[in-house]
Amino acid sequence: MKIPVINKQEPLQVQAGVSKLSKVEFSRNPYPALLKEPLNFWDEIYIANEAYILDETTHPRIRSKLAYDAATHRLFLEYIEAVTLNELIQTKVTLKEPIRTHKILQSVAETVADMHAGILCERPIIHNDLKSMNVLVPAAFPAEGILIDFSHSYFAGHLPPFITDKKQDPAGTAKYMSPEKWDGDYTNGIKSDVFAFGVMAYYASTGKLPFEGDAPQIEKQIRETTPLSPIQLGFDVLRNTSLIIMSCLEKKPDQRPSMEYVARCYADTVGLYR
Repeated sequence: MKIPVINKQEPLQVQAGVSKLSKVEFSRNPYPALLKEPLNFWDEIYIANEAYILDETTHPRIRSKLAYDAATHRLFLEYIEAVTLNELIQTKVTLKEPIRTHKILQSVAETVADMHAGILCERPIIHNDLKSMNVLVPAAFPAEGILIDFSHSYFAGHLPPFITDKKQDPAGTAKYMSPEKWDGDYTNGIKSDVFAFGVMAYYASTGKLPFEGDAPQIEKQIRETTPLSPIQLGFDVLRNTSLIIMSCLEKKPDQRPSMEYVARCYADTVGLYR
């Protein structure tokens, strides 16, 4: 498609990811957009995949696609003034404001539940890369989470071959990978999303990741070790919330709850904060 002339382009620094990101303004549109450009061959595939997924996705808590130029692999996305959930964790905001943290996690759980059910989408979607760096918390809505980065996502029952290519180094997402993913099994992606949400919720609620170390150490812990719960560690987390987080981290996929159940638990317990 023909992309309007870019009037202004400002490179953005990000904590993770391989794509080149810029804040841009078009000549006849003063509102900014986010430009995502590839830095290598694999990134071209990931960006094309994200454009494909977002074509069939309309959700108020998913960053929307504006345009995609297949010839140059440039993807234009909605620009959102925000910080990532990861930044809030690292600056200890999530520990200082437990009610806000609960509401952010609730909004993420509800969005993932909608994705898994195919609500506001053409069909069910597996995010496949849920982590604190892929959740934006907008300045305008500081208790809400917006899901971003659908480069590794796929529609349920339609797993692209490049997702399971073992040439890719899992370091960056290894700490969020479910036990079955370490076995190379991506057939139960919905329950793998649940596990990743559990890791993210644990991290947001405690400031500590449940599994740490290099890739072999992380793999061993994910397969064999059950971390202490947020309650056992003495953090200001509702007991019901702590229980649901730990249930998301179950080793066997069929023992994990659905994201719909997780979302309902967060919604039902938010009123317990005072």
